[in-house]
Order: sequence, then structure tokens, then C-alpha cells
Amino acid sequence: MPSLLTLFKGLPNPGYFPYDDLEAKVALPDRWNPSPNKPVDPSRHTTSPATSGRVIVPAISSDLDPNRKIDLATALQYGTAQGYPALLSWVQEFTLKHLHPNIPYAGGPDIILTVGSTDGFQKALQCLNNEWVQGRDPIERKEGLLVEQYAYMNAVQTAQPRGMNIVPVAIDDEGMLATGKGGLQDVLENWDFNRGQRPHLMYTVT
Repeated sequence: MPSLLTLFKGLPNPGYFPYDDLEAKVALPDRWNPSPNKPVDPSRHTTSPATSGRVIVPAISSDLDPNRKIDLATALQYGTAQGYPALLSWVQEFTLKHLHPNIPYAGGPDIILTVGSTDGFQKALQCLNNEWVQGRDPIERKEGLLVEQYAYMNAVQTAQPRGMNIVPVAIDDEGMLATGKGGLQDVLENWDFNRGQRPHLMYTVT
């Protein structure tokens, strides 16, 4: 019918993917000996004799479980918005067993895959910040982001286009100062509301 519009996705035939398999030589975890946290001395860091293994990803896997199926027919195909099922499943399992085993959420922690830290930070800002546009929005709605005096530039450049005030806080060798001149308490207690709202978000790496 001329008036019919289909929104179904088209899935390419995996038989046309130009790979029979992919093979990689990968380093095993025991190649590196961890260095002590204190003192931090790179010269003490040692490596074990090179140990590696080989990984082969087949064109089509016989595993029917989508959370464990690793093959080119799945990896090169259109997938879900959540990301590659086997990767998402592995990250969820690793997080639950090794990072947050006691998290009080039913079913354990939820996971969102990103393409990197800046992408993840941008997604967090979308959730927690209301975008502000000069000339359209009143200044009292402008929100702010607390950052260390020397902050990762990509984080600053991600927040600025959203119209956020970037608010530096003084630091020492242990990170952001809680008190004292230019410290967190000083910045918040003496906030100039002509700049917008008192910042409610903080970006810190220490």
C-alpha cells in the first residue's frame, strides 16, 4: 500500500559479512606483577615473562544463549540499544562479584555501556542537569558544576555547551579542599546568585 510506512529494521544476511573468523593474540593477566600502592615507584614495577593466549571468534556460534553467544554474526549485526548482550552480561557479572557484591538493589547493579568516560559523563549530565540557553532561560535557572582547580578538559568541554557554570575549587596534593580559601565551603557559602543556582553537581577524580 502506498500509504504504508514500515518501521521494521532490516537485518543484513550474516552470510554476506566478509569475515570467516577473527583471531587475536592476547596478554594473560599474570603477565604483570602489581606494584605496591605506597610508595608509588614505577621502577619497582616488574613484568613476568610474556604470557599470551589466542582467541578465535567464529562466524557463527552454536551457543543459543544470547548472553554468552560470541560470534561475528551477532557482533557485526544490528543489535539492541543496551549494547552487545554477551559484553553487557559479562560486565554485570564482574561488577556484582568483584566491585559491588553488596549493592542493595534487586538483581544487583544495573549497567550502562558507553564508548568511553566522556560519553558516560555526558550521559550523566543529561540525567542530572537541565540545559540552560542564554537569551532564552532566566539566569536563576542556570546550574553549575563544581570541579577541581585543575580538571580534565574533556569534562569541562562536555559541560560548557549545556550552559553550566564551571566552578573551580582549590586543591592540595590530596585533592579538593573542604575548607579554607577557595575550598568547597568557601565557594558554596559565598556563592553569587547573580551567576545562577548554587552548584549541585561535582566532578572530581581525587
